[in-house]
Amino acid sequence: MDKEWLNEINTAYYRLEMKNAEIIHALFNRIFELEFGWFNGHYHKNDAGEWHRESYPIPVISVKGFCDIEIQFDKITVSTKLKREAALSYSFEKFSEYEFEVYGVEDYLADFYHDGQMIQEMKENISACDEAEIGFSFAFPFDVEGKQIFEFVKLLRREGFYY
Repeated sequence: MDKEWLNEINTAYYRLEMKNAEIIHALFNRIFELEFGWFNGHYHKNDAGEWHRESYPIPVISVKGFCDIEIQFDKITVSTKLKREAALSYSFEKFSEYEFEVYGVEDYLADFYHDGQMIQEMKENISACDEAEIGFSFAFPFDVEGKQIFEFVKLLRREGFYY
C-alpha cells in the first residue's frame, strides 16, 4: 500500500474523529440521549445534480427522537423529519438563515426543495407527493462549533421535528 496515500487517509479521518468528539461533547450529558457510530451508504449530489452513493464510512451521531448528525469531510449535516401535514403548514421562517434540502422519507432520492428554490415550490412538491413523512437535511460548515449544533437540535425539538 502506498504510505503517502495511507497517511492522507489517516489525516482526513483524524479530522472527522476530532469533529465527532467535539459534537458529542457538546451534546453529551445534556437533555439528549445519543448513539453514535461510523456508517457508509450515504448519498450526495454530484456536479450534474444526480445522487451518488458513497461507500466510505463517516461518523453519525443519532440524537434519539430528534435527528441524525452526519460528519462529512466538507460539512456537517443534520437530518430530521416532519409529518407531511406539519411540513405543509409550517412557515419555515425560523430556518431562513439555514441551508437545507427537503426530500421523501420513503423515497429519499425524491427532491422537494434545495437551496435557491422558494418555500412555496417546496410546499407544492410536498403536496403533490404521497409521502407520509418529509425529510430535512440542514447543512453547516465543517468548522461549526459543537455548541451551535446543540442549540440547533434544541430548536428542532421546540419546533416539532423528530427522527
